[in-house]
Amino acid sequence: MSARLDETFVASAAAELRRAGIDAWLLYDLEARNRVAAELVNLPQGQTRRWFVLLRPDHPPHALAHRIELGEWENWNHELDAYVGWEELEREICRLVAGCRTVAMEVSPRDAVPFMDNVPAGVVELVASCDVEVVSSADLISGTYAQWGERGRDLHREASEILARTARAAFELAGRAVGLADADGGAETGESDAVDVSTGVEGACGKVELPMTEYDLAEWIVRRLEDEGLTEGETIVAIGPNSAKPHYWPQAESTAALVPDQVLLIDLWGRMAGDPAAVFADQTWMGFLGSELPADVAEVWEAVREARDAGVAFIRASSGALPTGADVDRQVRSVLEGKGFGEAIFHRTGHGMDRVNHGFGPNLDCVETRDERPLVPGVGFSVEPGLYFDGRFGVRSEINVHMGTDGPEVTPPDHQAKPWLLG
Repeated sequence: MSARLDETFVASAAAELRRAGIDAWLLYDLEARNRVAAELVNLPQGQTRRWFVLLRPDHPPHALAHRIELGEWENWNHELDAYVGWEELEREICRLVAGCRTVAMEVSPRDAVPFMDNVPAGVVELVASCDVEVVSSADLISGTYAQWGERGRDLHREASEILARTARAAFELAGRAVGLADADGGAETGESDAVDVSTGVEGACGKVELPMTEYDLAEWIVRRLEDEGLTEGETIVAIGPNSAKPHYWPQAESTAALVPDQVLLIDLWGRMAGDPAAVFADQTWMGFLGSELPADVAEVWEAVREARDAGVAFIRASSGALPTGADVDRQVRSVLEGKGFGEAIFHRTGHGMDRVNHGFGPNLDCVETRDERPLVPGVGFSVEPGLYFDGRFGVRSEINVHMGTDGPEVTPPDHQAKPWLLG
């Protein structure tokens, strides 16, 4: 890896600094502890000594790194200074920020957004000692790195269609593995691969021996995502009581068999391979390995679906004044709580999404954290309300939203209207 800055990012950072009335943005990292800075400066593995990069409108980017680690800065085409001792470092930092009144860093007051709170208190104290005010860079990130861009949005759409097709094919595969067929219900997501259950299940990604487990199906999904051109593809497959565990992850040594008359949850994600602009897609689909949805599951599904759609409707209706991630979470929770399901909500409504699945932009969250960042045009996120009943079942429905200049775009466009059934 070699330190560098994308010129488009430099320009957009300058524009965001001017808009926000902040004098400079000071990136800091040590050992890749600050993922934001590490990604932006292309040093994802970090360095063993502290480094800083100052971004300031109408000035070239200016880096400060330790002398013994300048090798990874050889291709840096901006200003670069080196230090050795701590006293020299402290003097150089003050020289770097001289003339600034406010400097943005990856901090979050009272740790309101932990994902953004990446600069140690001691470093903040050190920078502030240079007679500057340290403020949060959270809104700057929403307007720069978290932006999808046209290429990112196009690649997200492509990944979204692959996920939807794969989820449908996986559900049909599960149905045949338990001796049922003819999946029905939900959204139209395209034709899946034909399968044969004579001695095993044959799909696009090879044979899966019967009986099939959650782990078997998860492995099949991951292989198919890779074959379809996705990278960093992963999945959660959970049946029955396991679906009541939001972060359940089937393992080869601890997995449940797929059996009839059980809820099946499939959560899958990935992004198109081979393009650094590719943005993740992340979806959760629900099915029931039987022909008739039990009444209690149907009631929970309707509550989750209504809450999901209410969140999107709230965003659409808020075009005049941009809602925050916390605003949307409150709206979605109010639907679920109004139906008496408040105790079954275990997590936030959604997470920011960009070139990282749990990305740098706003989360839909007012409970786990307090994410009051506005949903500005260009950012994207998941909307995934869920309800979980220990020892019984869980229901989650996850779609993705990109904030366009003309309003929110939902992917996949044909998102799930009702759980898939087998007849």
